[in-house]
Amino acid sequence: MAEINIQKKKKPVWPWILLVVILLLLGWAVYELVLRDGQAQALAAVCTQMPASTLDFIPDVIRT
Repeated sequence: MAEINIQKKKKPVWPWILLVVILLLLGWAVYELVLRDGQAQALAAVCTQMPASTLDFIPDVIRT
């Protein structure tokens, strides 16, 4: 009787790498669009041009 060698195929790695890259891009997009506080930074830039007496009325969150 003849022996038949059966070899299992290895799954490719590139789909996993592609998945990781997509997840990283998605996480970066969420950070840029939702979590990054760009409005407070813009207000802080404007507040640096105001006289010192008006800075007392600005909340601490906006000050840098």
